[in-house]
Amino acid sequence: MKILLSRHAGFCFGVRRAVELLEQAISRKDRRIFTLGHIIHNEDFNESLEKRGVRCIGEEEIESLSPETDLVFIRTHGVPRDLVLRLEESGVPFVDATCPNVKKIHDIVKSEEELARESGEEIAFVLLGDPVHPEVLGIVSEAKRYPVTVVNGPEDLITYEETAQKNIRHVFLSQTTHSLSAWEACVAEARRFFPDTTFYDTICGVTGTRQRDAVQIARQSDLMVVVGGKSSSNTQKLVSAAKEFCQTVHIRKAAELPRELLRKEMTVGVTAGASTPDSMIKEVMDTMTENNQEMSFEEMLNESFRTIRTGEEVTGTVTSVFANEIHVDLGIKHTGILPASEVADSEQDLAENFHPGDEITVLVQKFNDAEGTVQVSKKRVDSRANWSKVTEAYESGAVLTGKVTAVIKGGILVTEENQTYFIPASLTGVPKGGSLDPLMGTEVSFKVIEVDPSRKRAVASIREVLKEQRKEIEDAFWAQVAVDQVYTGKVKSITSYGAFVDLGGVDGMVHITELSWKKLKSPAEVVKVGDEITVYVKGIDPETRKISLGYKTEATNPWNLIRDQYQPGDVATVKIVGLTSFGAFAELIPGIDGLIHISQLSNHKVATPADVVKVGDEVQVEVVDINYETRRVSLSMRALMEDEEEEAPAEEAPAEEAKEEAPVEEAPAEEAKEEAPVEEAPAEEAKEEAPVEEAPAEEAKEEAPAEEAPAEEAVKKAPAKRTRKKKEPVEEAPAEEAPAAEEKE
Repeated sequence: MKILLSRHAGFCFGVRRAVELLEQAISRKDRRIFTLGHIIHNEDFNESLEKRGVRCIGEEEIESLSPETDLVFIRTHGVPRDLVLRLEESGVPFVDATCPNVKKIHDIVKSEEELARESGEEIAFVLLGDPVHPEVLGIVSEAKRYPVTVVNGPEDLITYEETAQKNIRHVFLSQTTHSLSAWEACVAEARRFFPDTTFYDTICGVTGTRQRDAVQIARQSDLMVVVGGKSSSNTQKLVSAAKEFCQTVHIRKAAELPRELLRKEMTVGVTAGASTPDSMIKEVMDTMTENNQEMSFEEMLNESFRTIRTGEEVTGTVTSVFANEIHVDLGIKHTGILPASEVADSEQDLAENFHPGDEITVLVQKFNDAEGTVQVSKKRVDSRANWSKVTEAYESGAVLTGKVTAVIKGGILVTEENQTYFIPASLTGVPKGGSLDPLMGTEVSFKVIEVDPSRKRAVASIREVLKEQRKEIEDAFWAQVAVDQVYTGKVKSITSYGAFVDLGGVDGMVHITELSWKKLKSPAEVVKVGDEITVYVKGIDPETRKISLGYKTEATNPWNLIRDQYQPGDVATVKIVGLTSFGAFAELIPGIDGLIHISQLSNHKVATPADVVKVGDEVQVEVVDINYETRRVSLSMRALMEDEEEEAPAEEAPAEEAKEEAPVEEAPAEEAKEEAPVEEAPAEEAKEEAPVEEAPAEEAKEEAPAEEAPAEEAVKKAPAKRTRKKKEPVEEAPAEEAPAAEEKE
């Protein structure tokens, strides 16, 4: 006969804890010992306790106990909250032997109620379990403000749905020893019916593991024997799980073993409920192994009690997956708890990446015998496995890519496939003194530059990768760059003498004189850091790898633009931009300023330009001359003032009256013929011309501009209001008048 003994048969950690506490109290013999309800659900064990003087009492006997002589144990399934309060009020000392997993459900109920109270939301609890089970009664008692509905399976849940409120949040819980398949069915049904749900899979990890293990053994067996109390919920669930795959019998002790079913050629599976003592399992196994040459019970039991050590790597099976942790069957009594933080450095959706039944290798970290759990880590196992990759990357100089998971003092931590690398601030590529915070959460490429195998520590550098990338980009750029080539780049920095532009990994400089056609005080008048501008290559120096760039173009040259906007004689509104002793400068168009000579500021003598205009004034002028060779523009305000004075029609003004109306400073006709603008005077006359404020009185008379013609010429002038004024310069005077002027000279 082949016998398969479940690795998870017998006391679970909660029952073992309660029994050990009880044994310690019995051994002291200093008090009478009572249990408030049966300590565990095993009739034979409870009978043995009665024989040893430990008596089970009901709630009605609490007040009859004495604080001086008695000690009470609360059963592993827990009791209603009001009984605990009564014990506290009585003063009788007691030991709360409630299973830690059951206590967790109590805490969940209280926490959810408090959360709902603070938020003002309406909730309802749905508890999967046996309505009359002590554990269920204790859980229900913890809910004070909101109702708890107990369902024993998906059928009961469907009935509840007919009257339940859909518009409130439902919190689903389970008795720790309930059927795992029933819980999964209820979850599926609840998600279909209720729009807002919160699920707490509170089935004990050991319970779920026992059920899965029982199914696995039953699949391989001809007969399944389940040992445990008839009132034990978790034992009944084992029977239900196993009988779907083979013939199954439920016995309390060896005497109930159906020997008529046992045959030498068959395979028999054996498991036991969480409240079944090892002694009872041993008795059953001894009975089955009589005259059987297979492994003895002691050997089987020792195999089922296999131990593991802290720091050991163990391959287990995923039994449950939650939002923040994974439960792992490690083949021992303790349930492996794998927190989300120990799965990987990066955030993962555990339910998406892990499923019940998956095999997983973890590192044993810390045991908790009180709760029957052991904390494990997958991240550290992966880190060990990845260390060989770290050394390979270091030796080969390979480029790795990882995520920045922390900004710490002196640098950052980068994780790549569960391996963490330290990158000093000076090697991050961030300028000295700059903040490293923007790197948090980003993907970066780096190279391993230092390893310490004894400490499993690796130092890396982002700057090394950036340096290589920049060199590749620069080499590619210099292989194709040429003068007059056009690029769109981003302004990287600004200095007093120009702006540096990033052309795509290579910087070039636009000198301040190349930014605009007008004189600038600072490049910031035209561009700012971050601007995208179009530039062209003016010059390159392959040896020093310096690039001179141009920004202004002939298309934006104001001396080309002005040709289409103004001609001599046109009237324009201009802005005064500067004053000198000999006149005022005004902006005709952006980039071109014209001079209003002091003699052209007014139709009377002006001591200083500031007497007439100030910087910022907008005035109307006539364009007198545009010299493209010398790039100078002459403007006149006086010309427009004279136009305003010539309001009377020319045909009505007698010649002699016109002569009398001329202002004092207007020279006689014969002198006017000799007076032309300075820039238009013949070479021999230019020598005699000086600014008004410096010329002698007799020379000043000769400096009147050409537009101050004799009265007889004034008659021929067009009306003052016009957009373009055509004048006859001195050199265009009638031929017959020129001799007269020479005679007078």
